[in-house]
Amino acid sequence: MSTIEPSRLKEVLNAETFRQLTADNFAILAEEIAKRVATHQNGSPTTIIGPPTSGDRVLNEFWRDALGGEWVCTAAGTPGTWLQVRPAAVVADPTTGTIPTGYAIWNVTDGAVKRHAGSYAWEITVGADASAKVGFHGTTPTAQAAHSSDPAGGTTVDAEARAAIEAILVVLEGKGFVAEG
Repeated sequence: MSTIEPSRLKEVLNAETFRQLTADNFAILAEEIAKRVATHQNGSPTTIIGPPTSGDRVLNEFWRDALGGEWVCTAAGTPGTWLQVRPAAVVADPTTGTIPTGYAIWNVTDGAVKRHAGSYAWEITVGADASAKVGFHGTTPTAQAAHSSDPAGGTTVDAEARAAIEAILVVLEGKGFVAEG
């Protein structure tokens, strides 16, 4: 499936104008790719948010949805199995349309990468499960060691970094490297 509307590209069979037509086609391709336009279906941009839900699909087929999210087909079929490889860049969290659960967006206004949790609820996630999510509720985040059991008096990040560097230097000295300073 082409992401460029077929009628826009010029036929390059005429040897006389091959160079110019090829240059024109390159300009069209560069323009379309830079705009991140939606995949075309029957000459019209798709209105689907998420991967295609019908049609025969082939392995490694590329799909760009209506919001600019990018997908790759990982298993051929009807409609195939799809993996989102780039979140859609949006200025506000979508509140309309059919959005698949798990759909990823990058809200360029607040800078967050978010995952659709259903019912137009968006989660900011770091990992795949609940223990990996980040949430700050009415408090300012404070950097601390990941394994610290005492948030108020845990080991500082600077002290841990210094200890790690010193341990690396000891290993390097043992391998014949001399640490100076």
